[in-house]
Amino acid sequence: MQDQVMSLKQRGIRAEFLGSAQTDGSVHTKAQTGHFHLLFMTPEKACSTPLSFWLKLLEAGICLFAVDEAHCISEWGHDFRVEYKQLYKLRDVLLEVPFVALTATATEKVRIDIINSLKMNNPYVAVGSFDRKNLFYGVKHFNRSLQFVDELVQEISKYARKAGSTIIYCTTIKDVEQIHKSLKEAGIKTGIYHGQMSSKAREESHRSFVRDELLVMVATIAFGMGIDKPNIRQVIHYGCPKSIESYYQESGRCGRDGIPSVCWLYYTRADFAKADFYCGGLRTENQRRAVMESLMAAQHYCSLTTCRRKFLLSYFGEKFSAEKCGNCDNCMVSKRERDMSKESFLLMSCIQSCEGNWGLNMPVDVLRGSRAKKILNAHFDKLPFHGLGKDYSSNWWKSLAYQLISHGYLMETFRDTYKFVRVSPKGKQYIQSARPDHQPALILPLTDEMVEDEEQQCTTGGVGELNSMATLECEQLSEAEARIFHMLLDERTKLAKSIGTAPYAVCGDQTIKKIALVRPSTKARLANIDGVNQHLVVRHGDYLLQTIRDLSQELNLSLDGGANLQTANTRKANQVPNHKKLTPAKLDAWKMWHENGLPIQKIANFPGRSAPIKEGSVVEYLLEAAQGGLQIEWTRLCGEVGLSRERLSEIEGAISKVGSREKLKPIKDELPEDISYAHIKICLAMQNCGFLPEVTPPSHLDTSKADEFVESESGMVSTGTSCLDTVHEVEISVKIMATHCCSDHNEETSSLMVRIAQDQEVHPINDANVLSPRKRQKVDIPEESTTALEATESSILDWLKNYDEGVFIRDILEHFNGSKEELVIDLLSSLESDFVIFKKNDLYMLL
Repeated sequence: MQDQVMSLKQRGIRAEFLGSAQTDGSVHTKAQTGHFHLLFMTPEKACSTPLSFWLKLLEAGICLFAVDEAHCISEWGHDFRVEYKQLYKLRDVLLEVPFVALTATATEKVRIDIINSLKMNNPYVAVGSFDRKNLFYGVKHFNRSLQFVDELVQEISKYARKAGSTIIYCTTIKDVEQIHKSLKEAGIKTGIYHGQMSSKAREESHRSFVRDELLVMVATIAFGMGIDKPNIRQVIHYGCPKSIESYYQESGRCGRDGIPSVCWLYYTRADFAKADFYCGGLRTENQRRAVMESLMAAQHYCSLTTCRRKFLLSYFGEKFSAEKCGNCDNCMVSKRERDMSKESFLLMSCIQSCEGNWGLNMPVDVLRGSRAKKILNAHFDKLPFHGLGKDYSSNWWKSLAYQLISHGYLMETFRDTYKFVRVSPKGKQYIQSARPDHQPALILPLTDEMVEDEEQQCTTGGVGELNSMATLECEQLSEAEARIFHMLLDERTKLAKSIGTAPYAVCGDQTIKKIALVRPSTKARLANIDGVNQHLVVRHGDYLLQTIRDLSQELNLSLDGGANLQTANTRKANQVPNHKKLTPAKLDAWKMWHENGLPIQKIANFPGRSAPIKEGSVVEYLLEAAQGGLQIEWTRLCGEVGLSRERLSEIEGAISKVGSREKLKPIKDELPEDISYAHIKICLAMQNCGFLPEVTPPSHLDTSKADEFVESESGMVSTGTSCLDTVHEVEISVKIMATHCCSDHNEETSSLMVRIAQDQEVHPINDANVLSPRKRQKVDIPEESTTALEATESSILDWLKNYDEGVFIRDILEHFNGSKEELVIDLLSSLESDFVIFKKNDLYMLL
């Protein structure tokens, strides 16, 4: 709460918090009179505050009651808190006040529980994407040796001085203190945070970290709930968290400014043997079951040999169409595979012989030939499998078991806090198809644990480079731009210290990077940069502009992005095509369009697909291919989506007026409604790839007639007669269009633009005008025909007013049959984002 209040105050917003850490007694009085725009409260404070406070606040005016971290309400959530369960009582007090529940980590079961617990009646449920594309996910098995700690410290030391902040989460206070001590001895500015520290010490450690006075924070999970520090570049888990929700939330504190960042998780088998500890204080069977399910999911995540991002998204109910994300350790490094049919047959047969009444320890001990009392009492030493697996360690067999679980051959269940493993129907079918002396091939990837065990290597060598998977803030900057970027970061730190706040509260790293690239000379140009708000311009604009002028002069950089244009063009010229990060679906779409010549509509509805995709999705795929350096015929693409030269010109004008390319909606607001978001994206992509959209030929012009014109000594003249036969006077304005892509591909055939004169007077051809690359004649395009049922924002809203129960998308498209489907959907998306309409159960309704 304190972090968010601090940031809001720096943006000129009146904000405060009420809780045990609040020492200013006047805040309570001001709050009940409606003095603050935003008031943060702990659930404990909200439930214990007298009724008179809420009644006075109602009288003053309250427009919204928001419950943040709402998963804490649910017994199925990973961080259930009794106080959250009492918040529904305020609904009887705050009558007619809308209630909103917000969380980043809610499965469908948790979402249903939140709705029921808060007694919400037919609420609107919005589920955003859980995909944090800028985060790299990596997992490694390790041991808690001093040698591993030393190597981890060396790697962090190498990375910490380059960029950003680091959080290291530990599962025990002992680990926190050990790593903190090692980092301090290495000379790294490091903080410590755990529950046994005094409140004052924790508060000081937290304050120093958010203000960038410390580079690294070593902490238990007590640290960071709601932390709002955007420039955390890496989150390291030294031990596996108790749930996927916890891991997603803690790792999600990384890279909140959108800059690529790294999440590493180091685990041991002991991390998964803490069920009794985690369930010890839980009251209900539901809570214990929720903890056990979460712990099992965390264990599966660590044992994965497939895409980690796909697993995380699937856990929260989100589909990820590609098999590989290209930004996790399993997708970036190929796993060694081997036929493990014999070992799998032994393990599954042994589990089946144990009748599925045990966890993994019992069948693994049987395979390894143990003569423990529990094995002798169960007579499992008499099984034919006893001792046949003694060549492998227990951890090797358990790793294999989790591979078999991931591939559906084994099933893991639990009762109370005890886990049980049994053979699935798929596994039984495999056993039935095999014989003791011959089994069908079963190719499985080897996990790190299995490889280490077989090669008898120590795990301490597997720390991995923390910075090899992430892009530093200064990537793609010239040397001089990188220098001014780091100088501006230092100046931001000084400014923040002088006004008693955190550097990121002044503005984020991403904003500083944009300032370093643009180097604005005026307040207006400073204000046009995304991330710069009016409050910053008014309070610190003069200081920032003077600093920019001084640093630019020192580094011999021009203001207003002059040097940046040159370095950007140099970077584009040297850009190497890199489409390795394209998913197979996107690469296939590009091949079908570019190499096979299929139109967008056919690609979207290709018979080989399990289900059709939107034509807009195909366009997105092609634009990503272009950004990856693959060749795109821009003229053809513009023709397919109806993007004429005039529309491109309008879009360019809107971009120039808005002064920013980062957000599409301000650009869209400046344009006619028939220009879609897809048109804007194509225009931006063309500019990014070095293609000048203003020279695209009109959509109605037949460029196949270009060969009818040849160059003579006196200029460009026609060798054909068709045009002269039909028009008395002709004016020819010619410009060679060099069509090219992002990378150094072959240029397309030059095309000539022709304009038929509208008047009856013959104009002589001026050689200088014709040959000048700076001059060209405007080409007139016939106005597009419109219908009475054309879709606009206002016409859609007026029509929806007649339907209280909402309208299906198919009915909307049928009604506005004078507009393209893509346009209608873009308009609906825009209205949704402005909270004018909302979609519920496939129906669009007015808010």
